[in-house]
Amino acid sequence: MIKILDTLIFICVIVLGSKYVIQSANTIFDLNLRWYFLEDVPYLSLILTILIFVLYILSEYLKEKSSKAKE
Repeated sequence: MIKILDTLIFICVIVLGSKYVIQSANTIFDLNLRWYFLEDVPYLSLILTILIFVLYILSEYLKEKSSKAKE
């Protein structure tokens, strides 16, 4: 379960980071790169940020709980 949560966190960070990389490349180099599959999602950055924090807190909670169970 913990590995699944860590993988989901990693995917959310990659998607959020690539969104900002695409926006930066568009403004710096005057390109017209687009997100065809995610550009219509409103508040995508906010959703991903909240999802990252929730998944991270849950993952750390489960790690702490499993380490206490081993002791």
